[in-house]
Amino acid sequence: MSDNQRPDNPPEYVTMKIHPDIFEELGVRDPEEIKLQTKIMKETRKTIKALKETPDDLDKKIDLATLYVDGGNYEQAIKLLKEVVHKDTKNFRAYKVLGTAYVLHNHEDEAIREMNRAAELNQSDAEIHFNLGGIYMLQDMFDSAIREFKKVIEIDPADFTAYANLAAAYDMEKAYMEEILALKKVLMFDPENKELRAALSTAYFNDGQFDEALNAALCVVDVDEKDPQGYCNLGSIYAAKNLVEDAIKNFQKASELDPDFSLPHTNLGCLYGALGKTDSAIKEFKKATSLCQSDALAWHNLYKSYKDVGRHDDAQEAYVKYENLMSGNSSAGSDTAEISDIPDGVSAG
Repeated sequence: MSDNQRPDNPPEYVTMKIHPDIFEELGVRDPEEIKLQTKIMKETRKTIKALKETPDDLDKKIDLATLYVDGGNYEQAIKLLKEVVHKDTKNFRAYKVLGTAYVLHNHEDEAIREMNRAAELNQSDAEIHFNLGGIYMLQDMFDSAIREFKKVIEIDPADFTAYANLAAAYDMEKAYMEEILALKKVLMFDPENKELRAALSTAYFNDGQFDEALNAALCVVDVDEKDPQGYCNLGSIYAAKNLVEDAIKNFQKASELDPDFSLPHTNLGCLYGALGKTDSAIKEFKKATSLCQSDALAWHNLYKSYKDVGRHDDAQEAYVKYENLMSGNSSAGSDTAEISDIPDGVSAG
C-alpha cells in the first residue's frame, strides 16, 4: 500500500505477551528475565567502574551489594557489606541489605541479627520492619512477626500488604478475632480480592462464627463463580450449620468445576460418615485418594470407615498409607496434598 492509500486512522495492533511459564516448558529463558538480568549486569559493571575512581565511597559499595543481591550473588554481597559495616558501624542501610542477602542465602539467624541492627539504627524505616516480619514468619516466630507488621502499619497505615501479612501471622497463632480485624482493614483497599474474602471466611469459620463465614464465602463465588475451592468452602460451612443438602450440592459443584480436585470428595465423605452413610463415605474417600495419593485426611477417614464395616485388611492398608504420609515417607505418594482453606472441611465424626 502506498502512502496516499493508507487509512487516516490505522488500526492499533495489540502485542500478545507470552506467559513466562511457556518458556520453561520449551526449555528456553523468558526474554523479560533476560532483559532484567542484562540490566543488572550493566548496572553492576557501571558501579564497579565508578568504585575504582572512588574506592572509599560506602554508598556506592552498598549500591553494588544491592545489585549483587538482585543478581543472586549473595556471597559477594555479604562479603562487600561486611566491609562496609566494619568501616561504618552506624550505617543502617548496609545492615538492611546485609539482612536481605542473608535471608535470600538461607541464613535466617544471621538475617534476623543484621535486620535488627538496621531497625535499632532507623526505627522509622517500614521496609526493615516488614522484612523482619517476613523472616520471623519463616522461623515460625509468629509473635515477633506480629510485632514487626504492627510497626509497619504504625509507620504507614495505608500499607495493605502489611495488614495481609499481619492477618497471616494472627492465623498461625489462632488469634482469629485479631485476624478478622486485620483482614477487614486490608479488604478496604481491595474489596474484590477473592483470596482475602476466602481468608476472612476461614477466620470466621475457625472462630465458630458460621453465619459471618457464610456471607464472606458467598462473596467469593460472587466474584468468581467458577472457583472450586470457593464452593468447597461453602459446603464446609453449610455442613457446620447442619444444612446437609446445601453442603452436598456445593461439594458436588466444586467437583464438577474441577474433576481432579480431591478435597470435595474428602469433605463429602466426612459428611456422609457423620450421617452414618458409611458405604457412600467409603466411595468418596476412595475417589479422593485416587485423585490425590497424599490426602492424609482421606486416608485416615477411609481407614476408620473400613474399620466400621469390618473390612479390617482394607482398613490396615489405608492406615499404613496414612501413617507413611504423617511420617513423611515418600512411598505413600508424591502428589502435593490438597489443603482446604477451611481446615478438615467438615467434622469427620
